[in-house]
Amino acid sequence: MAYLTLRKLNKRYGATVAVEDIDLDVAAGEFVALLGPSGCGKTTTLRMIAGFVPPTSGEIRIGDADVTHLPAHRRNVGLVFQNYALFPHMTVRANIEFGLKAHHVDSAQTRERVRSVLALVGLSSQEDRYPRELSGGQQQRVALARVLALKPDLLLFDEPLSNLDAKLRVQMRQEIRRLQREVGVTALFVTHDQEEAMTMADRIVVLDRGRIAQIGSPAEIYDRPRTRFVANFIGISNFFEGALFPGSPFGLFRCSSGLEIAIPPEIAAAASTAATLAIRPEKIEFVSAETPGSLPGAIRQATQLGSTMEYLIDLAGGDRVIVHEQKRPRVPVRAAGEHVRIAWHPADCVFLQSEKERSDDRV
Repeated sequence: MAYLTLRKLNKRYGATVAVEDIDLDVAAGEFVALLGPSGCGKTTTLRMIAGFVPPTSGEIRIGDADVTHLPAHRRNVGLVFQNYALFPHMTVRANIEFGLKAHHVDSAQTRERVRSVLALVGLSSQEDRYPRELSGGQQQRVALARVLALKPDLLLFDEPLSNLDAKLRVQMRQEIRRLQREVGVTALFVTHDQEEAMTMADRIVVLDRGRIAQIGSPAEIYDRPRTRFVANFIGISNFFEGALFPGSPFGLFRCSSGLEIAIPPEIAAAASTAATLAIRPEKIEFVSAETPGSLPGAIRQATQLGSTMEYLIDLAGGDRVIVHEQKRPRVPVRAAGEHVRIAWHPADCVFLQSEKERSDDRV
């Protein structure tokens, strides 16, 4: 059963469309990421749910209540900001107490809630410190504790990790997910960082110019993107433009360059005549010349990516692909100019739906 429901949610600023026809159901206890580039409408959607921005049209329900036109202070929604929004002149304890006092929680219960959430986020020994005396990660945990102390029905995150360094972001991703699971609160997490979304969310909602491009689990979004935008925004993909070869019993895709690619029959049956195929770099392998269906090419560029080598390969006819290969003992690193053959399993090809034209006035 859905705990958060959005129906035909729209937001317009004059002639400019910020959010259009958002339909979303979030189950109780679920962690959902709103993912997309700047200007895709994810933060506007979050602010409408929080009650800070009124929708132009549509419906927002939390539990059994229609909160579409309910003021923000009556929604019992917790919001964790990117900039923490801690009061610098207050101690950790006072920052957490502030919201409880505003909600007229009695003194005994306030003390117990502060004690409980500080223990939950691992900051019991820091309650008398000021924000300036804490690290970025500790400040973020105080901000989270302050929200959890209010026992919100819904927890909203507005890019909360953007100000942290890379290692601390990884630690805080794990910490936020642990806390959300332990408390069991329903959460919506706004981010432009695909790695955050992939590692934290039960489901990802990919937004493109105010619309939902795709909803699915991290595995579904990555392995079976529906559009070129999703395939290109989530990770790296190689794209081939072309058409199905008519009369082929096993599925054959002919690229504009003349390159022919075998595809599974079920993809061929679902595809239109003109199509785009995508293949992830890690799905492509270097093979011997005897491998059926292998393609000849030459390495244009070899790049070290830590534990992975990235190869840019020129194929016959002008097509170019990126190949990722894990560095392993006794596997030589290939050099620019080397002639190679590559292949991939037909089932790893993804047929992409055509994306209908959209106006340029979206933000």
